Amino acid sequence: MAHAVEANLFAFFHHLAPWPRVELHDDGACCWTLSDLPFPLFNSVVRAQLSDADADAGIEARIQDCRGRNVPMLWWTGPSTTPADLGARLERRGFLPEPAHGMAADLDTIAAAPGADPDITVEVVSDLTALSAWSRVLCDAFGAPRAFGDAFGELIGAIGLDASAAFRHFLGRLEGEPAATCSVFYGAGVAGIYDVATLPAWRRRGLGAAVTRAALAEARARGYRVAILHSSERGASLYRRLGFTGVCAIGQHVWAPEPFRR
Repeated sequence: MAHAVEANLFAFFHHLAPWPRVELHDDGACCWTLSDLPFPLFNSVVRAQLSDADADAGIEARIQDCRGRNVPMLWWTGPSTTPADLGARLERRGFLPEPAHGMAADLDTIAAAPGADPDITVEVVSDLTALSAWSRVLCDAFGAPRAFGDAFGELIGAIGLDASAAFRHFLGRLEGEPAATCSVFYGAGVAGIYDVATLPAWRRRGLGAAVTRAALAEARARGYRVAILHSSERGASLYRRLGFTGVCAIGQHVWAPEPFRR
């Protein structure tokens, strides 16, 4: 399961290759994306398996890439990351750590939903109007700038919104108003749950669970048997109630050039 948590993430970044605003690089020892977009997600490093001797030079190379574009970076670490002290090395170079829980669930044993709240509805994002609302909620829930939502929405539109797409999105509404988001990425043989967010004013109403259950239901309908996700400490209790269990630690390390820090 720990392998699946990482493998789905790696597959997601390879899935971005057709989008012209992001460059995908993979030299065998490391996989990374690079763009001119000033948001860490689009300048990510994943699947780093560096030797002890090469690790510091590898970190410096990625820093120089992003410094040259004047963009921040997100470096992911997990069970397969080498060397074992890579996270500590990143912190010494100015990366800020954001630990997460890698979690997994057997979709055949996901906890049954309680009585449905009639004020909550969940829809699949299938057109640009719904995608715009979805992006707006995602940004407002995470406190991200709308420009990030515009870029992420452009990426999603480029990948496709049809029912067969590998990246699918769900919009939760409370009394008809857009209020929560969730995505599922089908890759590496499992369903990866991402982008679970609820507007602050409407939290603790069951919206996060509702949109996540909708994504899990679609995954089951597609024949998937395992779901994975990366959870913050705050969100882990929600996913445990749904039937997920922790299987590994995932590190999210953010670096930014000086203008961003100021």
